[in-house]
Amino acid sequence: MPMEESNKETIVQGLMRMLYAFPFIFSGPALLVGKGRTGAWYWGALSIVLMLAAVVLVVTGLRKVLTGFFGERK
Repeated sequence: MPMEESNKETIVQGLMRMLYAFPFIFSGPALLVGKGRTGAWYWGALSIVLMLAAVVLVVTGLRKVLTGFFGERK
């Protein structure tokens, strides 16, 4: 039984999407600790939005990487 090859383009796209999430992973919590607790309400809201954007980018990037390795679900 022949093995399927990985789709390298999809894997790279997923890794790039996870790379784009990297700044949000650190800036969201840093903003929350620095400004969110003592500053105006919008600093806390902005930090939560940044953290949610990081989670969304990481999850979608990981799904793309796994799709590149294993293919689409049937």
